[in-house]
Amino acid sequence: MIMFFSGLFFGILFIFLAFVFSVFVMSLVKKTANYEEFTPLVSVVIPAVNEEKNIGKCLMSIHNQDYPRGRVEVIVVDDGSIDRTKSVAQHFCAKVLSQNHKGKSEALNLGVQNAVHDIIFTIDADTVLEKSCLKNLVKPFVDFSVGATTGNSKVINSKTFLGTFQNIEYSYNNLIRSSFSKLFSTGIWFFGALACYRKDALNKVGGFKTDTLAEDMDIALDLNNAGYRTINVPNAVGYTVAPSTFKALYDQRARWWIGTLQALTKNKHLFFENSLSLKFLFINQFWWSFYSFISLPLIVYQVNYWLPSGGISEILEYLFRWFSLAGPVYVIYKIPEWGISIYNIFGVLSGLISAVMMFSAILMFKDKLTLNTLLGVFFYFPYTIFLNTIIIISMLKCHFWTKSYFIR
Repeated sequence: MIMFFSGLFFGILFIFLAFVFSVFVMSLVKKTANYEEFTPLVSVVIPAVNEEKNIGKCLMSIHNQDYPRGRVEVIVVDDGSIDRTKSVAQHFCAKVLSQNHKGKSEALNLGVQNAVHDIIFTIDADTVLEKSCLKNLVKPFVDFSVGATTGNSKVINSKTFLGTFQNIEYSYNNLIRSSFSKLFSTGIWFFGALACYRKDALNKVGGFKTDTLAEDMDIALDLNNAGYRTINVPNAVGYTVAPSTFKALYDQRARWWIGTLQALTKNKHLFFENSLSLKFLFINQFWWSFYSFISLPLIVYQVNYWLPSGGISEILEYLFRWFSLAGPVYVIYKIPEWGISIYNIFGVLSGLISAVMMFSAILMFKDKLTLNTLLGVFFYFPYTIFLNTIIIISMLKCHFWTKSYFIR
């Protein structure tokens, strides 16, 4: 009975992955929107707290943008830093606003209120831009139905153990976000660390809110409510500093996951809108929440169920196959002996689809196929188990979080 339920559960997972893969494939053949050259006046807003090590590089990358000089205003909002963030920003001739530590949403709102121009570019202080980022990010605003655009991020510290897996994950998510945006002409998966907004649109929806942990997803849904489209721009690229410890990664992903669930719960009526992209956003978040709780005990059960009774070397070889891409390849090799079953069909195809999409994302976003990257893809499955564990813990803890957790 458990094995039947397990097969059914992972069959649903395969259908889910197959749908995402089909969106990716269809997006490849859809013609890309060709926006004319457009260089409006832009106000850059950078919320920052204790970012003296990073903000100089961020400001330098803005200064070096391939964008007309004199058309960009830079505002740094110092959110109660206790280091040299403010003085470093002033050294780069940025306009600096200061407030007591109120959180990112309030810092963004203060920056927007003081911005002179009609296009607002928000960027995290630990992000460095490619030269063409801003130019590409503002082009869709020539279409007045567009209320916001978002770019794609890569990981600066990608050579570390955690950085390798996060860079693959970022590329994979960039691929999904750009595919849905291109195919459905709107991108609901929104990444606020690298985004542009119409100031009028932000004012219309009341600015950034403080009642969720994911102000970027929340504002994207608010803009959708107000009738605007949000667009992913795949060639607007920035590089961000990813968490370098397991605790920092947990804190970040727990905030992202719970914050997105909060934003979706606030806007649950949008599930019934006539938008497949929106519907899938809801299904995606709640499916993976459910999957995280169910998959871990099923994986433990299956690993134990098929565990060989031989010596330690046989067991280690078995575990190596289970938790790497060697598993799907081995199952294909064994088909003449084992035959075909529902379990190996779903398992093999799910693994292969994920691998194809990861390699496609790496190539599409021009990452190097280094040994670290190849090993990261090969052993990516254990990393997903770790991410699912974060989801489980964060959802169990979320009822005990105090209001202070919203200030970050």
